[in-house]
Amino acid sequence: MKVQALFAAMIVTGLASPAAARNFYVVKNLTTDKCYVLPKKPKTKTVVLVNGSIAYKSRAEARAAVKNFVPCKT
Repeated sequence: MKVQALFAAMIVTGLASPAAARNFYVVKNLTTDKCYVLPKKPKTKTVVLVNGSIAYKSRAEARAAVKNFVPCKT
């Protein structure tokens, strides 16, 4: 019984770890001049990071940062 509980706890921890490690990035679309929050670092040339390579721990934190960036206020 203890082995099953330990195994179940390991599975739950393993599934939750990638979600907890997700980073969010503030990016600007060069064709539309709008800023967005993305859960991945952009790899295309039409979207650039607004604040260098700073990653935020939560989407809410990244959205709050969008309001403070000058390139995003246009």
